[in-house]
This record gives sequence, structure tokens and C-alpha cells, in this order.
Amino acid sequence: MIIKLIATDLDGTLMSPDHLTITERTINTLKAAHDKGIKIAISTGRPMCIIGDVVNQIPFVDYIIYSNGACVFDRNSNEIIHSSLIDGKTISELIEYFLDREVYFDVSYNGESHYQFGIEKYFANMDFPGEFVSEVMKSMNGHFDLAEYLNGDGVEKITLYTVKDEDYDEFKEKFLSYHLSVASSFKGGLEATVIDADKGSAVAGICANMKITSDEVMAFGDAGNDCPMLEFAKYSFAMENATEECKKSAKFVTLSNAEDGLAAAVEKYAL
Repeated sequence: MIIKLIATDLDGTLMSPDHLTITERTINTLKAAHDKGIKIAISTGRPMCIIGDVVNQIPFVDYIIYSNGACVFDRNSNEIIHSSLIDGKTISELIEYFLDREVYFDVSYNGESHYQFGIEKYFANMDFPGEFVSEVMKSMNGHFDLAEYLNGDGVEKITLYTVKDEDYDEFKEKFLSYHLSVASSFKGGLEATVIDADKGSAVAGICANMKITSDEVMAFGDAGNDCPMLEFAKYSFAMENATEECKKSAKFVTLSNAEDGLAAAVEKYAL
């Protein structure tokens, strides 16, 4: 096979179980692939503001797909080459709706996370390591009136955290009623973007920019928001720790993120 692009999810995939570090083996393997001429894209539900530590560890990354594909940043040209935003009217109505529910949520706006003061009491740890949660919380910006702060501007994504089981279907249907795309990257979470914004569409856009096909792409993921990307790439790998939904979307299954599953697959099939 001839691989020209490797696209990988972060949490549960590229990152170690601490969600903060990348193993030396994985760094060296991706560097060897990049030195061979293969472009590297990280593809995440995270906003841009909490990707810096990842890029510091693998500074040769070419593309950053963030907020579940709502935006694509080309690090070589230093510009956003794709952006699909939830319109201001929709996000204002959703903010009003969820402020009346017992759920913590934030919006990704200009690459940063924003929430409204007073809903912190609904936040709970979603089985993430405490140090990672602390880093995420430090990156969030609080406002007394979130809708007023946004001032009618569009946002990249809205994320609900620790959704109660009895509320899950109702909240998902609320997003769908606005014709938004709904995905989940962690237990109890719901993430909504515009209908044409997902990791698969973002990777397809990079391929068009590179003038390559899906047959020349390797992709890695572990959760529901990775499925469109795994379905798009010819050589797609779900991690052993992935959800069953994710494994069904992938063509192959590799070792877990705790066992350098990404590195093992790249070494075997791309190098």
C-alpha cells in the first residue's frame, strides 16, 4: 500500500491513557512516517485551545482537525482552510434551552471553550484522569451571559457533559430538530456540529487539497465521533479499547492506546 496521509484521533487513540502524553515509540513512528513524506493530521473533538501540548510533542503535524471537523487548520500555510459553524440564532436558542436543564455544557468559539457561570455544579468527572480534567477546566472561559458574549456569532460546536441517562434521547432529539450532526466521544457526552461537519468530511477535504484519494489514507479512532473518518479511509483502524460502534466502522482493529496500537499499525503497514 502507498499511504500519503495518516489521520488520528487524540483521546483514547494517539494519547496515552493519561490523555496528556504520547509515548516515545509513537512519536518516533509518526516522525519516521513524516520523514518518508506522509502527511500527519490530528483529528479531535477538542477545541484548538487544548491541542497545544499535543503539537509540542509532535511538532511535525501538518493538519489539525478540531471541534469534530468543524474547522481544519493547515500548519504549513498557518491558516484555517475549512470552517463550518452553527449559526448564531440556533446557538442562542440552544443555550436558552440547556440553561433550563440540569446539564453542564460549553461551546467552542474561535478555537476556545466558553460556558456560562452557574452551571459548574452540574459538571462531574467522566472517568478521565484528574490531571487531564484540571487542564481542560483551566482552558474554559466563563461568562455571566454566554449568549450576550457570543453576540450572534456562529460557533464550531456545542458539547454536553455527564448527560443523565433519562435525558440523553431528549437532548439528542433537540439537536437533531435543528438538523445538526450529533456524536459522542466520551461516556455521557453529546457533541453537536452543523450537519456537514464531521471528521470524515474534514479528512476528505484535506485529501482534495492534497489531490489524493481515500485509498491513500490511514485513519485511527476509538469513539463514535471517529466513525465517519474510519468509514472514509481505506486503511482505517479502531483501537482495541474502542467502542463496538467504532470497531464496526473500521476495516481493522489494532492494539489499544495503552499498547501503542497506532505505532504498531503504522510500523507494519506504512513503514
